[in-house]
Amino acid sequence: MDSQSAQLSMKIARIGSTVMNDFLKIPVHTEEAPATTLPCGSAITISGGWKGSITISSSDELSRRIAAAMFRKEDDNVEPRDITDAMNELTNIIAGNIKAILPGPSQLSLPVTLETVPEASQGSLLVQLGDNKAGHLLICVQPGLH
Repeated sequence: MDSQSAQLSMKIARIGSTVMNDFLKIPVHTEEAPATTLPCGSAITISGGWKGSITISSSDELSRRIAAAMFRKEDDNVEPRDITDAMNELTNIIAGNIKAILPGPSQLSLPVTLETVPEASQGSLLVQLGDNKAGHLLICVQPGLH
């Protein structure tokens, strides 16, 4: 990874950690080896000065805690629709912050729930965050031509 990609990766990790720690009160840390796929996910495309997509995916356990924190519910009271809505909103928040550090001006699409989270393609930047309960959040920034 070149120094520019490493700096961008650090900024993305900081954005993800800040959102998780400050907004959701779920402490996370950067992990070195990104998972290839995680089951719960959402994606946003960016068009304009930078073109591509940002995908946020999470382990089942962490996505349930994200929804519980976002909607102020107990983990066992979270419905599947809560998880979908929480992952879409989390993707919107994180992608909006990442857009601010990419070349612009750019626009975000609405978040789209992913039935299957695709594996990252070559040239993608992957940042994985983990909590102390074996939960994982993967942020994938993928340049594109759309």
